[in-house]
Amino acid sequence: MARAFVAVVPPGEVLDAVEAVVARARAHVPGARWTTRDKWHLTLQFLGEGVDLDAAAEAMDEPAVERESVRLGGGGAFPGVRRGTVLWIGVACGGGMLAKLAESVGVAMSPIGFEPDGRPFRPHVTLARLRAPGDLRGGTDAVGRGPVGPEWVPSSIALMESYPGRDGARYRVHATFPLR
Repeated sequence: MARAFVAVVPPGEVLDAVEAVVARARAHVPGARWTTRDKWHLTLQFLGEGVDLDAAAEAMDEPAVERESVRLGGGGAFPGVRRGTVLWIGVACGGGMLAKLAESVGVAMSPIGFEPDGRPFRPHVTLARLRAPGDLRGGTDAVGRGPVGPEWVPSSIALMESYPGRDGARYRVHATFPLR
């Protein structure tokens, strides 16, 4: 069964920079399952399994958020670097705009039963996962604190499908929505 989420997908030149960071970080996080370029995105809202994708696409309005530049930067881990299970790259600039965009998506999805996550919004690109909590300080140090890739202005958001598989999930864009 497919899962669904709404996301911003960075452009190719940003993904190139993420790829370079992953290559650097791999040696510092043994045993991790690394995500691949085709899965790098900034989730705005996770919708879950069994989603009527056509209804979700129909509910999406053109988000009324003033577009701003976004730039990735800064490594981190969930739930924390000393006992983390997820290594990620955060957002160095544009986080406020992404938060407004996530709120706009939440408003659009709420009438069809998809409430926003109750946790604070933390835009990030997931790089790797561990099966059991581990020390991710080496990984976050390898990612660094500085910017990753060029700034860009998102032009659209995507309603994505995720299909589990033996070699990890496969993603497919169901619909895109332009940003003003």
